[in-house]
Amino acid sequence: MKDRTTITFHSGLDTIGGVVMEIRYNNDRAFFEAGTSYNPAFDMFDGTVNTRKNFISDYLWLNEIPMIDGIYRKEDIQNYPDLIAAEDYPIDNQAFFITHMHLDHMRMMGMIDPSVTVYLSAPAQKLEQGLEEVNEGVETIRGMHYTDMADETDVGAIHVKRFIINDDSYQDYSFYIETPDLKFHHTGDVFVYGKYRDNLLKEIEYLKNKKIDILSCEGTRFFSNLKPEDFKDHKIVPSFEPKDGLITKDELDRRITKMMKDFDGLVLFNYYEREMSDVMHFTEYAKEANRTIVYEPESAHIINRFFERPVTVMVPDTYKEEPKYLREILEYNTVITKEEVLKNPRKYLVQHTYPNMLELFDYKNTRTLYLHHSGIPLGDFDPKLKRMRAIIEECNMEYHKTYFYENGYFSPHAETFQILAYINMVNAKLLIPCHSSNRKAMIANLECPYYYCNLKETYVYNRERNTLEVVEHE
Repeated sequence: MKDRTTITFHSGLDTIGGVVMEIRYNNDRAFFEAGTSYNPAFDMFDGTVNTRKNFISDYLWLNEIPMIDGIYRKEDIQNYPDLIAAEDYPIDNQAFFITHMHLDHMRMMGMIDPSVTVYLSAPAQKLEQGLEEVNEGVETIRGMHYTDMADETDVGAIHVKRFIINDDSYQDYSFYIETPDLKFHHTGDVFVYGKYRDNLLKEIEYLKNKKIDILSCEGTRFFSNLKPEDFKDHKIVPSFEPKDGLITKDELDRRITKMMKDFDGLVLFNYYEREMSDVMHFTEYAKEANRTIVYEPESAHIINRFFERPVTVMVPDTYKEEPKYLREILEYNTVITKEEVLKNPRKYLVQHTYPNMLELFDYKNTRTLYLHHSGIPLGDFDPKLKRMRAIIEECNMEYHKTYFYENGYFSPHAETFQILAYINMVNAKLLIPCHSSNRKAMIANLECPYYYCNLKETYVYNRERNTLEVVEHE
């Protein structure tokens, strides 16, 4: 639509993650996020099924990635004659912007035609390179063909400003987008704890002063078990501060450190290997508890690449044949054996991941505490958790999910009441809820105007009526 900004959600409205949102002005367009939805109950590409050469075609067939003209290579979409390849698509400027390195926000970035710019921070590129070198990165046809982003970037007439919400890790972003006729903000995930908080408050102040038109906001914590009708008379009360049993990050740190100090035995931990902030946190926990932290080889290599420093590594008994990358890892890091750990288990904090679940049997006769932090499997919704818990129980280990305690819990995502407070503080003219398994519950608690978008519909903003209107997708 000439001289009007259009908005299209290609995916990610009613799922946890998987947002791919297009902002277009004339012959320029910018996409925000390049993830796939998080659904462990049906993940055909979890490593247990052999991937075919043309994996992009299969991802499209399974609706894991969206049908979008102009972003895929011609050879990858031969089975889809109605889909236009990047080389044949009439566009002046286009680019993808990714908020952070969780798979539900960036898993398809390697499937995008190399001619299309994909903005990824330099630290995130280091992380992805390390992941790919140990076969844990995203599936890719473009290699490490990504572009570091400046504080402000133009895609033709579309101006994008990044907010660095956390610079301790690979840099978490949110994006303010301005075109000749629209002021728009996309949150990515909203994190309110620790260092995120102060940066988020600065972002909010900027957006308030800009008096933005539209806020696209995630609603992860509005789970599918919440019933919209239950909020008719008793809505969730917005609060940026923790309440209802939610604890702060500082309290979480104290609890984890205390458990490690007080436990007279071996401590195992399972964290999300893409989170370099967690590496920093567990390094500090181990130091405070006077324990040596020990990593599996793949995680050690990722840390080597990202922090450019060695760690202590232990090789699991799970390699049918030695991977090519293993020798380099063992030469660069301090290697320790399981026998050394078992001689004095009180001295160690040892990483454990789900693929190496059977390693737990070697600790069966050792007093052991298993700390399940943010590593896979994440929760009861993942069938793998029941299997892992059964092995832990068989090995007579104490099991703790670090985020949950009898007298309080920690949430890495902003809680429902914090999301509502954030929305109120930004005070956009119009809200677009997304990235939620229950948008209707989110909407039932809103105090502001909103628009309930549909996938694949293209909208323009009607300023006079403060709403979106459907237009034909060009």
